Amino acid sequence: MTQTPMHARTSTDGPGLPELHRYLASLPVGERDQLTAQLATFSDADRRSLGVSEPQLVEYDYRVDDIDGTIPAELDGTLYRNGPGRWQDHSGRPLHHLFDGDGMLSAFTIADGAVHFKNRYVRTNHYLGKTGRYHLGTAAPGGMKANIGRLPPNLANTNVVEHAGRLYALWEGGPPTEIDPQTLDTVGIRRFGGELRWVGSYSAHPCFCPRTGEMFNFGVEFIPRAHLRIYRTDPAGRLKHFRSARLPYVAMVHDFALTQSHLVFVVSPIIPDALPIVLGRKPMGDAMRYRPERGSVFVLVPRDGGKIRTIEYDAVLMFHLSNAYDDDGDTVVDAITYDDGRLLQRLSRFHVAPLDDAPSTFMRFRITRTGRVHAEALSELPGEFPRHNEAFEGRHHRYAYLNTRHHLASFYDSITRLDLSDASAAIYTTPEAGNSFCEPVFAAKPGAAAEDDGWVLSVEYQARTHTSRLVILDAADIAAGPVATANLTHHIPQGFHGSFVPRPR
Repeated sequence: MTQTPMHARTSTDGPGLPELHRYLASLPVGERDQLTAQLATFSDADRRSLGVSEPQLVEYDYRVDDIDGTIPAELDGTLYRNGPGRWQDHSGRPLHHLFDGDGMLSAFTIADGAVHFKNRYVRTNHYLGKTGRYHLGTAAPGGMKANIGRLPPNLANTNVVEHAGRLYALWEGGPPTEIDPQTLDTVGIRRFGGELRWVGSYSAHPCFCPRTGEMFNFGVEFIPRAHLRIYRTDPAGRLKHFRSARLPYVAMVHDFALTQSHLVFVVSPIIPDALPIVLGRKPMGDAMRYRPERGSVFVLVPRDGGKIRTIEYDAVLMFHLSNAYDDDGDTVVDAITYDDGRLLQRLSRFHVAPLDDAPSTFMRFRITRTGRVHAEALSELPGEFPRHNEAFEGRHHRYAYLNTRHHLASFYDSITRLDLSDASAAIYTTPEAGNSFCEPVFAAKPGAAAEDDGWVLSVEYQARTHTSRLVILDAADIAAGPVATANLTHHIPQGFHGSFVPRPR
């Protein structure tokens, strides 16, 4: 395995958090004192949990020999995950924003009851030190002059998906980075024969139609006016511009959903203050504001080329949709929503930011054929990263799987199956204080017919030993806990998104 220097990390009391203290030491005195005082209010479990934000500077490649339980024989494929592996630039300077870290891919290859682990940084220009030191949420040193007109670098750090035999690391501010699915080596930027032009914005959340094999995605463009530029990629991997939909204002749009007949966008008024960005006074991440007075819009884009519908609604703050479907002329879409803009502040100073004062709600919105919107809260469990069985993408479905928080202030310590038919929840909470889970990913059993016939895969950070493990749960019996775990010898930093790719049969 490839080794690079890493700070000493393991003890029976959890990690020493050297990078957290380096970050705090890099701040102006007033901000450092404020965040240090905030850290002092954390419980012991919450302080331990912060170890998941320590960087992982080693690239590993090994068979995992420490297995608890039995890996299901039918589980055959690779769980790919993506997220920041370090929050420092190529000079070693600590970075502020959760979204600022270099993308690090992890691959758990599962076959014949065994697990092989591999992780590798995406060799972006930023990782290789070929870009400047301006980031989405961390300004470059040198004041306004060094930051005027700067765009954040493509870190390829948000999601990893497979389509038409190609693997892509995604970051929504630019084009995808193609990755070798076996070695995780970086192949390079993919512009699909020039179809992704200019900046090439391409969301980290494509949707896949299980009926047609198509991949849909979009990018936010601001010239000549704010709009969504939507793409459709056929089963052979050929991408073409599909539609463009006008936005009511310049906004961050992170996700969308797919039904049998429409693409569904929920536009939140997360709006950048343009002047401080242009003048180099603030990085883009610090200049993002939630502007509820601007309201939200639902944008419904027909897949058959019909007229785009835009429905105005009260302000909704959200990052992630769960799923959507058609229902007798109505469009139903599920999403994780927040009451106000505090979440944006927490993301911009994530190292010691609690989330328990920024609660979320699992909401269902029904958009009628006459343009009315009916909202219903399905669950008020604090949660994020909703997923489902992708065979039910765009169809009426019963189950959503998501992370929820029950004891920790900053991270999600549970995996929950939400039954959307009656809003009941089956929950598995880690029994160890300070442990946390990343996004749950559904892996269907071969030939499965029932919606919950499969497994839910996640990565659990173990605070006491500063290590991580692959967790495999029965999707039909989440509360029973893991059927198997594969224990790594090291930790994986908190990540964002991932996907399970079955091995071809």
